[in-house]
Amino acid sequence: MEVMTFPVDFIPLTHEIRAAYDPGAALTVPMHDGSLVRFRKLAEEYDPTNRDTAYTHVKEHQSRGEVVTGLLYLEDDADDMHALNRTVAPPLYDLPYETLCPGGAALDELMKEFE
Repeated sequence: MEVMTFPVDFIPLTHEIRAAYDPGAALTVPMHDGSLVRFRKLAEEYDPTNRDTAYTHVKEHQSRGEVVTGLLYLEDDADDMHALNRTVAPPLYDLPYETLCPGGAALDELMKEFE
């Protein structure tokens, strides 16, 4: 059996695809490869704070072959990404090298948690 491989990391330069359409409307957009994608923008009265409604809305339009665009779900009282991932407050580019790369001893200590 012959195994064929293809370069999947090459993306040819092409023009940017842009589309403008009204809230609640759908628009079929041709892709670079000739395929078509049907986008549906959320209506202005859509409420993104109900998780069940958001899931139902996406599944309903997905069954019609549409990709819903817009802010689909927002959980107001959820922790932000930095709290969830316990990231440091200052940007990483502001941290000194010694803090970012504390050395082999610190790595050995960290690895003890996984033994």
